[in-house]
Amino acid sequence: MSFTNSSPEGTQILDPREADARYKPFPSFAEWLARSTVDSQKWEVHANAIRKLRGNLPDLLPRALEVVRQVPAWDTGAIEGLYPTDRSFTLTVAMAVTAWESLVAQKGSDARALFESQLKAYDYVLDFATQRIPVAEAWIRRLHEVICESQDTYEVQTPVGVQHQPLPKGEYKRNPNHVVQRDGSIHSWSPVDLTPAEMHRLCEELRTDAFDAAHPIMQSAFAHYALVSVHPFADGNGRVARALASVFTYRAESIPLLILKGDVEYLPALEAADSGDVQRFVDFILKKAIDTIRLTEDTFKAAKAPSLEAALNELTGLYILREADSRNRNLADDAGNNLFNVFKDLTNERLDLVDLPNVVSLGTATSGPLQALREGYRVVGESASVFAVSSAEPFAAQVHRLFQVEVPNDAKAEGYVLIRCCDPPDIFEATLSELTPEPTAAVRLRLSVWSDKLIAEALNELSSRAAALLNRQK
Repeated sequence: MSFTNSSPEGTQILDPREADARYKPFPSFAEWLARSTVDSQKWEVHANAIRKLRGNLPDLLPRALEVVRQVPAWDTGAIEGLYPTDRSFTLTVAMAVTAWESLVAQKGSDARALFESQLKAYDYVLDFATQRIPVAEAWIRRLHEVICESQDTYEVQTPVGVQHQPLPKGEYKRNPNHVVQRDGSIHSWSPVDLTPAEMHRLCEELRTDAFDAAHPIMQSAFAHYALVSVHPFADGNGRVARALASVFTYRAESIPLLILKGDVEYLPALEAADSGDVQRFVDFILKKAIDTIRLTEDTFKAAKAPSLEAALNELTGLYILREADSRNRNLADDAGNNLFNVFKDLTNERLDLVDLPNVVSLGTATSGPLQALREGYRVVGESASVFAVSSAEPFAAQVHRLFQVEVPNDAKAEGYVLIRCCDPPDIFEATLSELTPEPTAAVRLRLSVWSDKLIAEALNELSSRAAALLNRQK
């Protein structure tokens, strides 16, 4: 985790002795447990869903988890400011769509190498997690070495300005890394001379019977927070903490912890824990683990469809949806329209990545209002949206898809807003709280996966229909 060391008045050079004295050691795991709980019922609802999918679709597990694994591996570097990203680019990398290597290169000359190191680190974490052995200092140092493999230097504030110094990989810090934050306050990490002892204490806490018996979310939250509190390395502490936290979610449900660049609650939750409110950080980690599970569910479902690239090799088309009416009666309507607009934008962004042939024509239309198919729901807007993709003569075929947005009549924060594809039946859903004031980064990510699946299925069906017409004319 990195903090700026510039105050409103300009750069300050810290007095190391004063900053050392301000260090507040991380709590013991027993203290952490006494201050927080995990909503295990909420966890089990989602964990059971992914367990069921895993049992029903074991052959698709590697493909689905490969996508999910790449998401945190990319965004962990973006969180640290190593390269920029945006709401659709993360999925572009994760799905490995056409020309992603060149797109990554556009993010900076070092972006691909950094990403590959981070991906290697998450493989390292997954391999370790399956062994069910305790976390040791040597393993954490090796994790730092792997995740920072492609980073040779780091920025340091000195009396003469910012300098780039060699990054010692796999070694504890040699110089203080306390910082002055934007408000001028000092945030102190572990003093250099205390760092080995604090890291030893951390690993001892991770070996206790109480920790071993604890809920995986509690384990993940504590391990992440404690490592960040020590800040044992010159740089890369946030990346190491997020990877370490993933050990315990991997062991529980074979998923990494999904913390994204757009997660605005991340730093405030850490700061709340610094002030003693560890429950807020535990709740944040639970929310992010559920986000990962939901992305995995959507990726499982998408894995059943032909890949987007395979479908585009047969027949590529543009998928344009009519903008939903933005003038609606209430919050639920606005949330539904916002979700549908994001769906449309993400789909167009994905299709912009490929060259389109001239053998496809596209159209959009509206249909008369339909009835909501979920009890207690209503359809947003006066009409449903229809799109059609058509192949050119002499093998003219057409595929239609009809969409409607449904919202609950009794809108509650945890009530679901959904986009329904009517034929073939398929649903994407998100809670109102995830869509207000705008869709979260995790929702956008899951929606992109769903969009990819629908595009691939429609193009594959169109290709099959055109091929059938070809066979008839032979």
